[in-house]
Amino acid sequence: MTSTPTNTSPSLMTTLTPRQFVAPLAQDTPRQWLPGNPVVSAILNAYSVLVPANENFYIRTLKACMPRVHEVNTRWMIVNFVHQEAQHGVGHRQHWSVLDAQGYRFRRFEKWVDILTFKTVERIVPLHLRLSAVSCIEHINAYLAYEFLQQNILESAHPSTRALFEWHFAEEIEHKHVTYEVLRELAGGYLVRLLGALLAAPIFYLLMTIGTLKFLRQDGLLFKAATWRQFGTHLWRANHMALRTLRHLWNYLRPGFHPNQLDDRALARRVIERYSTAPSIWLQPTARGKQQAGPAVSGANPGRDAA
Repeated sequence: MTSTPTNTSPSLMTTLTPRQFVAPLAQDTPRQWLPGNPVVSAILNAYSVLVPANENFYIRTLKACMPRVHEVNTRWMIVNFVHQEAQHGVGHRQHWSVLDAQGYRFRRFEKWVDILTFKTVERIVPLHLRLSAVSCIEHINAYLAYEFLQQNILESAHPSTRALFEWHFAEEIEHKHVTYEVLRELAGGYLVRLLGALLAAPIFYLLMTIGTLKFLRQDGLLFKAATWRQFGTHLWRANHMALRTLRHLWNYLRPGFHPNQLDDRALARRVIERYSTAPSIWLQPTARGKQQAGPAVSGANPGRDAA
C-alpha cells in the first residue's frame, strides 16, 4: 500500500460513469456460489443484504449536503456518485431474488437494520457527523474492493455473481474520493473525521458479523469446525483480511490521509473493461452515463440532476 500522494485535483475526479448491471442472475445459482468457500459466500451475501439501505443512506446524506457545496466539480462528483450508488442498490436487489430462491431468510434482518441503524442515525446525528460516517464506510468499501480485486478472491465464483460484486467493487474504487472531498469542503477538521470513523466502523462490522453468522446458520455450517478454520484462512492464513483491515483503517485515521494515495484505478478499469466487452457485455452506461456527465455538459445542472 503506497502512501505517495497522487494528484487529487477536482478536475481529475469528476469522470464517474453510472452503469447498469444487466447480467442475468440465475435463480438456480448454488448457495455456495464461491465453490468450497461458504464463509466468503456468506460474508458477501451479508454485504449484499446491507447494500441497498446503506446506499440509500449515503444518497440522502449527500443530497442533504448539496446546497452547502459551492465547488462545481464537487457538485458534479456528488451527482455521479448518487447515480452509481443507486445502481448498486438495484443490482443487489436482483441478488436478493437469488437468495430468496435459495431459501434464505434475511428480509426481516434487513428491515430492522434499516430502521434501527440508518434511519435512527439520520434522526439523531448531525449532518456533518453523518457525512463523516459515510466517508469512513466508503473507505471501508474501497479497501474491501481493493483486497478482493487485487487478491482475485472471486476468481472461481459463479460467473454472474462474481460479475455483480466485482462491478460494485470497481465502482467503489472509482468514486472512493467523493465523500471525502465533500467532507473536506464542509467539515474538514480531523476531529470530525475521527468521530465519524468511531461511529461507523464498529456498526458496519457488527452488522456484517451478524449477517454472516445468520447465513452460515441457515446453511447448517455455523457450528462446524471446518467453518471456523475457513474463517481463519480468510482472516489470517491466506487472505490476511484481519491485519489488512486494521492497516487500512489505521491509514484512514492518519492526519494526512487522502483516498487517492492508494492508486488502484487500474484494478477498477480492468474489471469495467472485462464486463463491458464481448462475449459478456454485462455492464451498460445508464442514460446519465451516456451523457458523459460533467461540467462541460451543455445546460446541465448538478443540483437538478442529483434529484
